[in-house]
Amino acid sequence: MSRKLSEGMGRAVAERTVLRKTEGQYESWHDVATRVALGNTSLVETTDDEFLGLRDHISEGRLLMSGRHLQHGDLNQRHRNMEVFTNCATACTSSLSYYNLLNGAGVGRCYDDDMMVVDWDKAPELYLRIDSDHLDYSGEYHDNWPDADDRDCVILHVDDSREGWAKALEIYETMTYLEQSDKVLVLDFSDVRPSGTPIRGMQDRPSCGPVPTMLAFKNVRDMVVGKGWSKYKQAMYVDHYFADSVLVGGARRAARIATKHWRDPDILEFISIKRDGGLWSANNSVGVDESFWVNANFEDDGIYCLGQEVFNAITHESYYGKRGEPGFLNLHKLNTNEDGLDWTELKKGKFVGSKKYQVEPDTEQLLGAIAAVVEHKEHKFIVNPCGEIVLSVLGGFCVIADVVPYHCEDFQDVRDVVEYAVRALIRVNTMDSIYKGEVLRTNRIGIGLTGVHEWIWDYSGASFRDAMSANELPVLLGMLRHTAEDEALHYSRDLNLTPPHTVTTIKPAGTTSKLFGLTEGCHLPAMAYYMRWVQFKNDDPIVADYTSRGYPSKVLKTYDGMTAVGFPTKPTITDLIPPDKLVTADEASIEDQFKWLKLLEENWLGPDKGNQLSYTLNFSPSEVSYEEYQAMILKHVPEVRCVSILPIEDTSAYEYLPNEKITEAEYNEWMSKIDVTVEDIGLDHVECGAGGCPIDFTEGEK
Repeated sequence: MSRKLSEGMGRAVAERTVLRKTEGQYESWHDVATRVALGNTSLVETTDDEFLGLRDHISEGRLLMSGRHLQHGDLNQRHRNMEVFTNCATACTSSLSYYNLLNGAGVGRCYDDDMMVVDWDKAPELYLRIDSDHLDYSGEYHDNWPDADDRDCVILHVDDSREGWAKALEIYETMTYLEQSDKVLVLDFSDVRPSGTPIRGMQDRPSCGPVPTMLAFKNVRDMVVGKGWSKYKQAMYVDHYFADSVLVGGARRAARIATKHWRDPDILEFISIKRDGGLWSANNSVGVDESFWVNANFEDDGIYCLGQEVFNAITHESYYGKRGEPGFLNLHKLNTNEDGLDWTELKKGKFVGSKKYQVEPDTEQLLGAIAAVVEHKEHKFIVNPCGEIVLSVLGGFCVIADVVPYHCEDFQDVRDVVEYAVRALIRVNTMDSIYKGEVLRTNRIGIGLTGVHEWIWDYSGASFRDAMSANELPVLLGMLRHTAEDEALHYSRDLNLTPPHTVTTIKPAGTTSKLFGLTEGCHLPAMAYYMRWVQFKNDDPIVADYTSRGYPSKVLKTYDGMTAVGFPTKPTITDLIPPDKLVTADEASIEDQFKWLKLLEENWLGPDKGNQLSYTLNFSPSEVSYEEYQAMILKHVPEVRCVSILPIEDTSAYEYLPNEKITEAEYNEWMSKIDVTVEDIGLDHVECGAGGCPIDFTEGEK
């Protein structure tokens, strides 16, 4: 038996990101479970029972592999590279960051001054070429070959693949590292397929063509090279321009985190680097440690203290900049393990490469130079963009999955699902990848939980506040953690692999949780009832259809030619928990939420094998003063491993909101007027398909 996807948003998310289509028909959720389980269990020798058990747990929604697995998993998995199946990555060069983004992973990069060994002011002259008969040719780029005079000219015909695009940047970056400014690099994009051509590996989504990638190279050449910037700033802009090009295709994401140590000379510039706009493709965080928090609490106004200056700069920017950035990354609390690091080989640059992608010998010089720096760094690890996985600054991967206790029959069933999840992820670590050495060294996995609040209520009848004061939840979480750690140890030994350095985590789970209408990860529900507003063109026939069926709509003034249609929404948890017991995110105190994080860190992550929790805490600047905000940071942030604290913007001036809070009475009134016999809107409308677009909070359009 297969669990039914949540109607409306759940079904739409599945159709958009998971379900494959054959002859106009979508596969079923059970079909997804079957092909994903077949692909995963084909990676190593397993039993039929292992396949059947994994299939059934996925089909029943008890185990949610990450979206990468749900989308790409099938019998071809054993022939593919691990990059396609990993959510989390780090990179120490721009080309590696770009390659991982192209493969769909979120990427973290450390921009500490000592790791910035490339000076982009010493780049070779860059010549971008495309044949004049290419369908994407425009006069902005050359169709002839350069006259290089007596200078050395390096010509690369860019291959039409992720590897080909990344190789082009690798060569450009490596020539820059070698200070070959006297040479000419010609990148010929004539072999890249035109825009609009279907991509078989991406469910036939249309290719973006060569132009976005060419534009990224052009931006680096024209906007970065020769500007005299510090090397970390150069690297941040290079990485941003290429992340921007990845987003253009629409099918791949470009999630990034940029970190920098609080003692770096350029740290104050880093803190305010987003003030003038741009660099939106990464979330920025300052790496801090115990000495920072001692400095930040220093109270003698007569003595200069760097930590206090940095703390004030961060909090001022994050509060008044209204972005919650930069954040604080507690480097000293990361669960790190340096066992097995072979610095002799690492300093030779021999730590990147797979059957699918090999770096150039000159690039190994670049990688070796970075490794020589990292060997002597106190903090050699950062996190992925969502903050839930610990990874090496040189580069690493992690694979993740969620257990859904709420969908399990009993507690023993939960433990069984945890064991299946552990084995499934460890099998993925046997795949080939560019970071194969680091993957085998760490065997890192991330077993998460989602729908946590539904489970707590269903299992014990405890609300959010009750659960934190009861003894039962810590015991249950601790038992599940030990189950995960024990199975990871035993299964790794069975496969002759290193036991995983880290095992448990809680990720955001924003996409997979929507499949079944669950609260996301360990987050509280945002609202009990809300109206989901979606934009359509005024002349789109679907507007008249929805309006005739009773859905609310309004012609917009700030978006000319557009109409917003509203969809009353009630999350699953609203039906599950009585109104007097249900706690939404805006109703929980800051104190309670930090208490919740500590409970999860202590009992689910544990002291030795835990990664991180991904959790976002919101506050309203209209209710919390700047001084109170600083006090909150000083009191709570040093005590937890990771948290994002974001201001809630005053949205009263907006014409409408993407999710507008409504009352139960308003929800019921609207639903009594609406004909819901036709299936709700699909995500293709929510994400700009067929003329419908989500609300865009562009500055000034209020």
